[in-house]
Amino acid sequence: MSTSYQYSYLTFLKQFPVFILLLVCFQIIGITYSFIYSQADLFLWVNQHHHQLADQTFMLITDLGDWPVTLAIAIIFLFVNWRHSFLLISTMLYTGFFTQVIKMIVKHPRPAVYFEHGEAIYTIKDYVLQNSLSFPSGHTTCVFSLAITLSYIFIRQRRQPWLFLVALVVALSRVYLSQHFFKDLLAGSLIGTFFALHLIWLFDRSKWFHAKNMNSNLLEFLNKGKKPVS
Repeated sequence: MSTSYQYSYLTFLKQFPVFILLLVCFQIIGITYSFIYSQADLFLWVNQHHHQLADQTFMLITDLGDWPVTLAIAIIFLFVNWRHSFLLISTMLYTGFFTQVIKMIVKHPRPAVYFEHGEAIYTIKDYVLQNSLSFPSGHTTCVFSLAITLSYIFIRQRRQPWLFLVALVVALSRVYLSQHFFKDLLAGSLIGTFFALHLIWLFDRSKWFHAKNMNSNLLEFLNKGKKPVS
């Protein structure tokens, strides 16, 4: 990174080759299948393959894509580094805002409503299904935003495939649990990744973001307020 912090978005993206390559592969596979099969056919194929253990596992895994998880990680980072905590909250809000705007514009029904008067779908007992605002997937957006932000914080490329894999499994859980269609995941993963990276890029090229006090944390802040014992 140059001392002036001035560089293009494309140059910034080069720091995440593994994550972006895996995302592109996921998009190509998803779009290809979407051209061959309808959203209903893709969903029903997954819906026909259920197992009790998988039901319980995916109900737990899917919560990793909910905003309280990102918030909890950001709170932990308050004790480590202000900058990282601020970044996690900012990317979550930034990507979440655009996701909600698109949801309100598109207003696509969830699978539970889409198949309400058609083919019966498998649902997990006592598991609450959402009815509206399916596109894009909010959980997918949130978890991909979290994953790419952590990829920035822990910049080593060898961590990127593992963070991507976790985000992908969370995203796929949304279809397995009958909350979303595949196209919702494709859109959510793009928004979560590239909108988060766009915001990080804007921050990263700003001098205030690299100020010395941004390297502090809550413990150091509290210790400063303590008077030394004589």
